[in-house]
Amino acid sequence: MYYNGTKIILTSLLVSLITSIVVCLVFFFLLPVGKSGEVVIPDLTGSTPEQARVIAENRGLLLIVGGDEESEKYAENQICRQIPLPGSIVRSKSTITVYISKGSNTVTIPDLKGLGLSEATIRLSNLGLKVGEIKTEENPNIEKDKIVSTIPPIGSTVKKGDMVSIVLSQGAEIIEVPRVIGRALTTAKRILEEKGFSVGEVAYEVSTEFDVGIVMAQNPRAGTKAKKGTKIDLVVATVLEE
Repeated sequence: MYYNGTKIILTSLLVSLITSIVVCLVFFFLLPVGKSGEVVIPDLTGSTPEQARVIAENRGLLLIVGGDEESEKYAENQICRQIPLPGSIVRSKSTITVYISKGSNTVTIPDLKGLGLSEATIRLSNLGLKVGEIKTEENPNIEKDKIVSTIPPIGSTVKKGDMVSIVLSQGAEIIEVPRVIGRALTTAKRILEEKGFSVGEVAYEVSTEFDVGIVMAQNPRAGTKAKKGTKIDLVVATVLEE
């Protein structure tokens, strides 16, 4: 009787042990290992540090800022990189290290045409650019001391800290109007163009003093000063039609 009782007890213990082993194996192979207390790393890129901290804390994660760096993709104060990468599986209360974008290191040359030097300097400075060489050129279409162009030109992509040369207008050159009275119209036109002027309105009047086709008057008058590029109006002699 004692032997049979001991056998029953041993059998029961063995069955319990086997059952426990089977349950453990089922739990190990059929249920995901370590799922309890594990978290999927969220994608924090594009978020501000404040937004990212809230997201991380809601997942049971810690957030630290590893530093800042330049980024062509992400705007200033946005997270541009993170460790671990999004989608990684980590334990709860793990740390995510993020890096904050300082913005792009490149800027586009703005349109400064027609601005004064002081205003242009401020605009360039706000973009992280510096004024380089200042040149001048004659330009009848732009007021004196206003910007004609920049080097590099408008729309160019440059790095912050680069120098931008500026070309200022000298205005139109003031020169003496040549005398073309007594010249044939074609000759008068050539003389005016060679001096930097052009022919404006051409009127025809009957004259007994000048031959047909000869310039008999001009405005502005010869010897006066005018801006280069000014149009000179002419009066040309003709005959009375019968």
